[in-house]
Amino acid sequence: MRGRHRYARAVRRAVATVPYYRERYAATGTLPPLTRDEAELRRHLLMPLGSALLARRDPGRPAAEHVAELHEALRLAGHRTGGREVYEVAPALRDPVRAHGTDWRVVLASTAETVDAAEATDAGRYVAAPPTPARNALVVGEAGQLTGPATANGARTVERFPLAVAARTRPAPGSLWYEPWLGHLGGVPADCGELHLNTGRVHARLLDGATVLTLLRRRRPTLVHVRPEGAGSFAPAACPRHGVPTLGRTP
Repeated sequence: MRGRHRYARAVRRAVATVPYYRERYAATGTLPPLTRDEAELRRHLLMPLGSALLARRDPGRPAAEHVAELHEALRLAGHRTGGREVYEVAPALRDPVRAHGTDWRVVLASTAETVDAAEATDAGRYVAAPPTPARNALVVGEAGQLTGPATANGARTVERFPLAVAARTRPAPGSLWYEPWLGHLGGVPADCGELHLNTGRVHARLLDGATVLTLLRRRRPTLVHVRPEGAGSFAPAACPRHGVPTLGRTP
C-alpha cells in the first residue's frame, strides 16, 4: 500500500513539474513507457522545472546516493557488508566513501583508459596505484569483470545483471539487478532465487501489458514509467517464500 502511495505521488510530481511528462499528459492524458533511447535524447526535458543545469555545471549524481542504493541491493541479495570493504568495478576511479559501517571503493574495469606509470612519471604526473581488494572484501561487477587482479586475493564476487540478460538466463543466487541508466534496483536472495525489488526506490507495474518502472527518489532526471530492455519477459509478482514484491518471469 505504501509503495502505491509513493508511486502516485511520483506521478503527480512528474506531471506537475517535469516538462517531458507535462507534455505527454497534456497530449494523451497518459504517461506512456519511456525507453532508454528516448530518455537519452530528451534528458533535458526530464529535469524538474528550475532544476536543469548546463551539462558542464551538472555535478552528477551524489556518490552517497549511489552507495546507499548499492548497499540496499546487497542487503536484499543477502550480503553482509558491515566490517568489510565493498569494491565496485567501474570505468573510472573515485574517492572512497565511508557509509553504513563500510568503506566503498572502486576497482578499475579492464576496459578503463589508463596511463602508463613510467610515462606519467616522465611527464611529471603522479599516478596512484589502483586499489587491491582484500580477501574478505566484496567486489561487485558484471560477469565478465569479476576475474583477474580485482579478485586475485580471493575477494568474494557479487555479479550484477540487467533484465536483458536475466530474460535469457536465470540470475545467480546472491546477484544484483542493475541497469546502467537506472542504477541498482534489487537483488536475488540465495534462499528463494526470486528477483526482489528495492521498493523504497522503484515501483513496478503493468502498463498496457508492458512492465514499466518508476524511480521513486530520482529527480534529476525524473524517471516515470521507464521500460528497460528485457522488461517484456517479466511482470510484477510476489515472492512465494517471503511475500515481498518481485519481478517474476512471464510464461
